[in-house]
Amino acid sequence: MLRALRALHAPTLRPKYAVRMPVRNGRWSAPTCLLTTSAVLAKKKKGGNDKAPPADVAPQLDLDAMEKTMNSAFQRCSENVQSIIGSLGRVDASLLDPVRVTLGKNSKPVFLDQVATVGVRDGMLIVTAYDESSVKHIERAIYSAKLDLTPRVAQDEEGVVLVPVPKPTGETRTLLVQKCVQACEHARVALRNARQTAQKQMKHDLDNKVVSKSEAQKESKKLEEISKQHKLAVDRLASELQKRLQH
Repeated sequence: MLRALRALHAPTLRPKYAVRMPVRNGRWSAPTCLLTTSAVLAKKKKGGNDKAPPADVAPQLDLDAMEKTMNSAFQRCSENVQSIIGSLGRVDASLLDPVRVTLGKNSKPVFLDQVATVGVRDGMLIVTAYDESSVKHIERAIYSAKLDLTPRVAQDEEGVVLVPVPKPTGETRTLLVQKCVQACEHARVALRNARQTAQKQMKHDLDNKVVSKSEAQKESKKLEEISKQHKLAVDRLASELQKRLQH
């Protein structure tokens, strides 16, 4: 009896999970666990029913940047093909505009007109150096420019480099067409890459609900229109160049 009274008045230790053992129909029911706050949160997290609110997401799509990239790709293509066909039987001082001259090991390349004058005589370009010591550097620079020109130092004129401009042959025209086609194809690849990047950015914005579905559709139409305009510009350039080189 004394032992039973002590058991009744003994302090109750509260476990992490309190267990109630109710009696149902004269029998003990299965134990019921009272979950702590951390356990409840863990259960909710596991169930995934309560999602945290999405954090602010910055938009990625920038059509102005995409258009700028495409403009640069077309401009590079145009400059490349103009330099490719620049020496096609035309005797003009501007043929040597791409030439950059390095006067020494530690010097920086400079424009040709900073070290010489360029004139036309007897169907060839006449390059007259300001300083006779730079003649060899000028000759080497014209070779390095890859303009399909063959300069040579004049034997009877000091400080002069002669640059004959050959008349185009059928083989030369075919080679130039191939180079122009390749340059235009590089531009098309750059346009496709810019378009694909913009599409990925738009998908990111749509997935993260930065823009609505209707807004994304409008942006998609603008994207495709910009891409189409630049592709047509490259196609027209390629067509015009082929006509010019084949006639």
